[in-house]
Amino acid sequence: MYEKLVADVKFIEGDYEGAAAMYLEGARDGDALAAFNYGYLLMRGLGVSYNPTEAKSFFAFARDLEGGEACYNIAMLYLHGEGVPKNYVKAYEYMKISATQGCIEAQLYLGMAYTAGCMFEPDIVRICMIPYHTPEMRSDDFLLDGDVEDFERDEDLRYSAIRQDARQAFEWFQTAARHNPAYVEDLVAKGKYLYARCYVDGLGTDFDRDKSVRLMFAAEKSGSKEATAYILENGLTRDMIENKSHKALGAAKRKSKW
Repeated sequence: MYEKLVADVKFIEGDYEGAAAMYLEGARDGDALAAFNYGYLLMRGLGVSYNPTEAKSFFAFARDLEGGEACYNIAMLYLHGEGVPKNYVKAYEYMKISATQGCIEAQLYLGMAYTAGCMFEPDIVRICMIPYHTPEMRSDDFLLDGDVEDFERDEDLRYSAIRQDARQAFEWFQTAARHNPAYVEDLVAKGKYLYARCYVDGLGTDFDRDKSVRLMFAAEKSGSKEATAYILENGLTRDMIENKSHKALGAAKRKSKW
């Protein structure tokens, strides 16, 4: 009988074969999360032979799991051509499904992709869910086949798969900034910083100095080093927020007398 907790403990303790056997049993019983976890092991070659083609099948079975992690991993397979033909359009489609399902990694990716108008190489190349949501960063030696045979054609395909859309970028950064920070505090902080930058740069919205200052300090409070650097470089102070609040309050009081 499949027991998730037991399988997770086996994985954490390094018994990948034992964990794989249990996740496969759960997947065969129709457990979508078990299917996702087995797909992840196939994607990494942990406890089972590396098989990204089969991994995609298990992720596809789990694609409706709340959170969007399965679709994010499928997007990565298409983006890198692992187990499937490289296809930036399909990578974009799955990334959008993932973002809509609530995956912050996908939301940030789309925000930046819409800004650049390109399906670029992400820093986060897969998501693990053993025992909970964990983004996995690209290592220095990841994608050693970086010398693409036809680099110019590959670049054209990356740029043709998605169009620049400032408003879409703004909306995805806004969504990421409002994400529940559980397990992904650093990504939420990044979302808040990029959301603030939208008001600094007028990306997808009107330039708004006051709102950008307020949001930049909110990003810093969440732990964004980028926000801290921006605040120092531009000489921002919290007085800028407080003075604006006092002025607004004073205006409200004056208006109430009439």
